[in-house]
Amino acid sequence: MNIVMLILRLVHIFGGVFWVGAALMLSFFISPTAGATAENGQKFMQHLMGRTRLSTMMSAAGGSAVLAGILLYLIDSGGFTSAWMRSGAGIGFGIGGVFGLIGFVFGIMIGRNNTALGKLGAQIQGQPTPEQLAQIAAIRKNLSVVTPINTWALILSTLFMASARYFFF
Repeated sequence: MNIVMLILRLVHIFGGVFWVGAALMLSFFISPTAGATAENGQKFMQHLMGRTRLSTMMSAAGGSAVLAGILLYLIDSGGFTSAWMRSGAGIGFGIGGVFGLIGFVFGIMIGRNNTALGKLGAQIQGQPTPEQLAQIAAIRKNLSVVTPINTWALILSTLFMASARYFFF
């Protein structure tokens, strides 16, 4: 195996593991817990997303995994031209890649919404105004739509990537 392929695979796998694992942990455990603990949960999420590097690290890991995945697919497919693309593995990795891209785009949307929510939370002194409450509700509504799409796209991407080489079409 050549060194470029090895490095790309390691970046793709480790970046993807961190990105998907963190996204699923946030989606299934941390965010619901923060929501259930009201004001304390909001403070926790403000700190987690605003003062730690989690969001930045997730973006870097996701971006690295996506870029390495595209390069791996480009190399394996001979520049998107070989018969390999029509093989079970080629189709499986391609489907997994599409789901990964969907997860990446919706992850960006989640990040932007979380940033907006954090900035809004930092502006609130005491009780939020009706306008601030409306903004919070709109952001939360948007998150309730994009988060499940992100979550399921990442789960499906992981499943296709993990099993693609065993597909027979």
